[in-house]
Amino acid sequence: MSRLTKKTRSELSPEQQQQFDRLEKMRSPDRDGQIGGPFDVWIRSPELCHRAVSLGNFIWQRTTLDRGLVELSILVTARFWRSNVEWVSHERMAKEYGISDEVIADIFAESRPRAGSQKELLIYDIATSLHRNHEVEKGLYDQAVATFGEQGLIELIMTVGFYTFVSMTLNTFDIETAEGEPTPFPRE
Repeated sequence: MSRLTKKTRSELSPEQQQQFDRLEKMRSPDRDGQIGGPFDVWIRSPELCHRAVSLGNFIWQRTTLDRGLVELSILVTARFWRSNVEWVSHERMAKEYGISDEVIADIFAESRPRAGSQKELLIYDIATSLHRNHEVEKGLYDQAVATFGEQGLIELIMTVGFYTFVSMTLNTFDIETAEGEPTPFPRE
């Protein structure tokens, strides 16, 4: 059960309602009137919600990176943070954008993928390095710039950081997967 007090749209402040209405155009509320994911949390801070959604929209609509590679970096982040909602949502999307079941299974097992393209392995290595070592060592950095360019690397780092924020939000407020969805990382 979520730690967040459920509020209907009518219980929100006018500023919160404005963000709810913005999100409702992108996502349908559930039968309890909740938007889902991190959004119900973010709505409680309307300006943060506006900015976070804008950044998320950049990742979805404007990044120069291949969508499958973006999804792969999100899965590495979801696995690191043991974020159920993030994993379940983005596992499906990763498959839709061409990430193989084998690569996904290895990420879930916290192993470097045994299969996968050079770019997929590079994305895995960068995201894992950021999470585990809190940096990207020079050789890996040079390889990333040669492969994705500076802009691509910047956008990758921003994606990993953004989905770390998403994971922290989901985990802190104990946001659960939708009814009938699996819980890959059970909580005690």
